[in-house]
Amino acid sequence: MTTKTEPAPIGQSDLAELYNLQLAAPRPTRRRTRRILLGFALAGVIAGLAFSQAPLQFMPLADGYSPEHNVNLHLKGQTDVLTADLIFQPGGTTGWHYHPGPVIVTIKSGALTEIGSNGCMTVHPANTAFFEEADVVHNVVNNTGGVTEVYATFLSPTGTQPLIPAADPGGTCRH
Repeated sequence: MTTKTEPAPIGQSDLAELYNLQLAAPRPTRRRTRRILLGFALAGVIAGLAFSQAPLQFMPLADGYSPEHNVNLHLKGQTDVLTADLIFQPGGTTGWHYHPGPVIVTIKSGALTEIGSNGCMTVHPANTAFFEEADVVHNVVNNTGGVTEVYATFLSPTGTQPLIPAADPGGTCRH
């Protein structure tokens, strides 16, 4: 006696095996997705707190060397301190001027030519520093073919401008 058996229903995995298909992993539920996202968010917050709690963040802006042995930064009375990023285009100049207090200058890139009231010139290349004394008339020029970037810290008596225009003294260098 022969019996007729009905074929068993074919499931998704049987079809995949039959046609050599790879099935996608089951989609996570909304609850599981939320837990995963919450876990990533929490990990990010913890990492952010760990790195932001560093005791000191030191970010150099420019570094320069000065061979000068005697630097006088003495001031009397209250002092305004201004640090500025000065960007000189090729041929850019400050014009003749003086400062009511000392100035610390660091050449980040390029070079500046400082012209003294006596007409003598000093070239300050990148990665050097120099100091300007109070009340000394001078001019600064970018004689390079490129942009020069400088950081200058002005120490001025409170209420005065850090750079005061002056007339060209007309000096002639005798060196």
